[in-house]
Amino acid sequence: MTAAAARGPLTLMVLGAVLISTSAVFVKWVDMGPTASAFWRMALAAAMLLPIVALGITRSATRLMPNGRVLGLVAIAAVFFTFDLWMWHRSILYVGVGLATLLGNFQVFVLAGYGALVLGEHGGWRLWTGLLLAIAGLALMLVPDWASFDARFHVGVGFGLGTGAAYAGFLIAFRKAQATRDAASNETLLWWMCLFTAVMLLPMTWAGGESLAPTRASDWGTLLAYAFIAQVCGWLVIGRAMPKLTAGVLGLCLLLQPLLAYVWDAALFGTRLSALGLIGLGLSLAGIFLGLTRGAPRQSREIEQT
Repeated sequence: MTAAAARGPLTLMVLGAVLISTSAVFVKWVDMGPTASAFWRMALAAAMLLPIVALGITRSATRLMPNGRVLGLVAIAAVFFTFDLWMWHRSILYVGVGLATLLGNFQVFVLAGYGALVLGEHGGWRLWTGLLLAIAGLALMLVPDWASFDARFHVGVGFGLGTGAAYAGFLIAFRKAQATRDAASNETLLWWMCLFTAVMLLPMTWAGGESLAPTRASDWGTLLAYAFIAQVCGWLVIGRAMPKLTAGVLGLCLLLQPLLAYVWDAALFGTRLSALGLIGLGLSLAGIFLGLTRGAPRQSREIEQT
């Protein structure tokens, strides 16, 4: 792939990472329960995606209903994503925008473990070095002040790491669905995933005693922006750009999400890291990057052939 040919996908990937990095900001802004805001993210996104899916069906040979196996994989992915959002929204409220997003990105190492144990892949030095760096960085950020953090913060850290595990499960199932989708477009699979997730989050919202109605009129604007910017635009843009980039470039672009989340956290909510915390953040980001680019030469060859 030439530099000129890669410029378009690279620009799209950076844009997608920037869009998705705002996700936690909207969760923090909206004045409603964490499960309710997750429900509206997915329900509104499904409504926004439907015209795109319908347009795609009329213009091409794609279809709305995938085959049973693909639909089943999407449903499994939705189960994982439901628990991902349930935990992540709480982590955002308990530990903050930046840290919650960073913890969720530890999904890289869960995916690597799945690859090693189930697929027989070998992560090599990048994986193990990355894992050690990420853990060391997180320790620098949390351990010195751990005793001074309240129980809510401690639970939020656990939810953040749980988010990473659930998101990894989502990625495994959704990628399998994408690989066997036949005549169903990626936009169609994303629509089904949003619909399934919203359907599961609705009773969870009621069971948790949360109100679905926003308390302020401005919250509707926040929810609409959350669904449109983070779920619809961000995912569609990244989905188009990702297959066209090498693993190293892709890893750097994806690191923008947790890095920018800390920028938004500092700019909008006044969160500040100590010097030790900044070092820890740098180590964790470096570790996540190594985890993202494990097996980079093999992945790059595959991407070049697409």
